[in-house]
Amino acid sequence: MKKEQNTKKQRSTIVLLWSVMKKNEKLKFFFLIFLGLIASIAVLIPTQIVSIIISKLSGNTAHFFGIAIPNAWGYVPIIIAGGAITYLMHILHVTYELQIEALIKRVLANLRSHTYSWLISPRKNMDLKMTQGDALYRLNEGPEGILNALEKLFVSVIPQILSGVIALCYICVMDIVSMPFIIVGLILVWLCVMVRTKLENKIAVNLETTKSAVTNSVANSIVNLPVITLYKSMFLEQSIFNNKIEAFYKQQKKKINVRWVYWTVSRVIEILCTFGIIFLCAKRVFSNTMDPSSIVIIVNYVAQIFSPLQLISYFSTKWVECKVKINRLYEIKPSDEDLLPLTPLDIDKINSLELKHVDIQNGDVFRIENVNAKFKKGELAVVYGESGCGKSTIMRVISGLCERKAGEIIVNENIPLQTGYLISEKMSVTMQSPYIFNRDVKLNILYPDGNKFNNVQEIIELLSMQKLYNRKFDEKKQQNLENMLSGGEKKRICITRGLIRPADIYIFDEPTNDLDHKNAMNVIKSINKLKKNAIVICVTHDERVMKKADQLIEFNNKVMIESEKILEEK
Repeated sequence: MKKEQNTKKQRSTIVLLWSVMKKNEKLKFFFLIFLGLIASIAVLIPTQIVSIIISKLSGNTAHFFGIAIPNAWGYVPIIIAGGAITYLMHILHVTYELQIEALIKRVLANLRSHTYSWLISPRKNMDLKMTQGDALYRLNEGPEGILNALEKLFVSVIPQILSGVIALCYICVMDIVSMPFIIVGLILVWLCVMVRTKLENKIAVNLETTKSAVTNSVANSIVNLPVITLYKSMFLEQSIFNNKIEAFYKQQKKKINVRWVYWTVSRVIEILCTFGIIFLCAKRVFSNTMDPSSIVIIVNYVAQIFSPLQLISYFSTKWVECKVKINRLYEIKPSDEDLLPLTPLDIDKINSLELKHVDIQNGDVFRIENVNAKFKKGELAVVYGESGCGKSTIMRVISGLCERKAGEIIVNENIPLQTGYLISEKMSVTMQSPYIFNRDVKLNILYPDGNKFNNVQEIIELLSMQKLYNRKFDEKKQQNLENMLSGGEKKRICITRGLIRPADIYIFDEPTNDLDHKNAMNVIKSINKLKKNAIVICVTHDERVMKKADQLIEFNNKVMIESEKILEEK
């Protein structure tokens, strides 16, 4: 069963590539294969020219691919004609290589645009089973692996195979006695290729697993680096990272050992086969039953026959590697039923938003059940509760950054909402962790809609952002802007970004964190103003914000409870 599954996956990668090719690209593909067939003859011509010259020097009849050359032809015309044909064939070969390379890159571009859209699509199940960094790594590495493998296949393997087939047919007609050596040699080398491919498949899976562990460790360490302040923590991180690197190199060493063994065995088989044929041919030349020029052709063409097997072996290992990357990427691909549509909801104004019996599953442990809450335009709703109970996760569900497992989200009393993505254009979301782009601060604040906001200057002055607003980002220094800003500066950039955007729903997660008292009060004042024309939801523990709230919602023990007592006291 497992074997059938692997075969299916291997075929699906080929089908996948073919499915993203456009009609004109498929026609071009077949034309280029035909061009490659003609170009593959180029590598055989020089041997034929040498054979002709040897035959003429020995006084025998010269042949060019079995066609007799007139005795009246001198050496110079033969060399010139042979050189011209070789040159033209090589031009064809180079043209074939360049065109194939362009076609493969075009197909890979199609693959990226068609196949991986699900990575950014909303889904019902938010359990991704893989970190974002690891997914992005596979997104880049998978197609690049395919690109390298296909370039090797079309630029080297296919032309060499065609040349080898022509050479094999030529030797079969020319000297049938040598064929048993060639057939036995080919079978033995092919068995080596199969064994190597099987071993490399297992190693590739283990290597990819350890590589993922390394990338995950790096990504996690980078994300958490600001909180690692003690030497002990840093030493621990270094120790964990070193262990993962060591595991990766162990798998890498296994791969190298397999390749060395394969190379040694296959070369020994090829040498024994070639020298066996040379010995047979030499005996026949000595007994005057074979033309000396034939040895040149046979020996060179035997090498040409074995050459594609080495390339096929190399290609097969590269294909295994990229197949593993693609398959492991697809481990996180949801089914079509799990993906949600991206078509925006056709609605003029959102006046209310309600959560009914909403369940959320994040991983195998964290689960939020039976969330009920209602938010209305004209009210500032404050959500509070113990840390880690899932307040921010609920906001992510409302904004469409993750999806619920069960329950309903309803807008304007009677319109069910499949996902927050559908009303994302009518929302302004400021999450707890500031997100800073590597670009000018002004472009960070105006992201993504440019200069079409009317209240930018008012908010800039209110939060004392004049100097910060005009700060430039120097790309040449290759530094992260986030590392060049204080916590308060980052927070003010993101809060400003959220405040200036016209929206029907505003979500702020801990908006006053990292702000001094003056800026915090100005932010609270600005947030409270927004409720006149919009739904405003604020997740916070700040009592200054809670005093301004029209609705207080407690989130306790992963259950949302509207706190009527507090509302009455207020």
